[in-house]
Amino acid sequence: MELEKATYLGTNTHSYYADGILISETAYHRKVFEGWHSHQHPHITFIIEGGNQEQRKHREQEVRPGEVLLYHSGERHRNKNTQHPSRNINFEIESSFLDRYELDFSSLYQGGTSSPGYKAGLLKIYRECCVNDVHTVSSIHALLLELFNIAQTPGKTTRIPQWAIRLQQLLHDTWDDTPSLTQLAAILQVHPVTISKYFPVYFSCTLGEYIRRIKVEKAVAYIKEPGSSLTEIAYRCGFTDQSHFIRTFRTATGFLPGEYKKM
Repeated sequence: MELEKATYLGTNTHSYYADGILISETAYHRKVFEGWHSHQHPHITFIIEGGNQEQRKHREQEVRPGEVLLYHSGERHRNKNTQHPSRNINFEIESSFLDRYELDFSSLYQGGTSSPGYKAGLLKIYRECCVNDVHTVSSIHALLLELFNIAQTPGKTTRIPQWAIRLQQLLHDTWDDTPSLTQLAAILQVHPVTISKYFPVYFSCTLGEYIRRIKVEKAVAYIKEPGSSLTEIAYRCGFTDQSHFIRTFRTATGFLPGEYKKM
């Protein structure tokens, strides 16, 4: 079964069309069809509540709040054991958008959906739907183009040195800590100036921005955990205090942490 555009197995509670991009918030309050199906257009699904057991041809995984799934046009999949209630935000991309900006949906897979800034970028796009003013469509297009850029694997167009690859791994391994530039340089055995000067060349953002992106991505999942307080999450993710966490999360996603928790 192939579902037409903006059609999902649940009920769309909110929908927005941004000239080639269809954004739908879909809710699941009761059991729905669990058989194999596909969708007319490629899309990104961001789980904001509940979850399910998602199955494709060669793999099966449990998806939970804060996780992101990518679907090619016509890609067959099925969803079992859906929790009720569950809610997803679906970002459906028409070929007209991809053609206009000479994009390939497959490139979103290159860096993986865990790329720092990926989830925050999706939330910013959804926030723009809520704003819904004369600038919304242009803002959504710009944010999605930025998402394509974030997804690119460092080194695809620029030869990336070994120290930068090691630094990227180190930042992800120590995401809940706050290593100084001097400490990082000592571990990598490169000069701090080298890191500061060339990090933006290889990762399209500053070192500080990259670290904050990682922390926010982790927080997106933790906020939805039952019983978790914002203070606990702030310290768990390595922020200096709750106010620092709130400012950083809002800048990255467009939402206050408390607003996202209630979504």
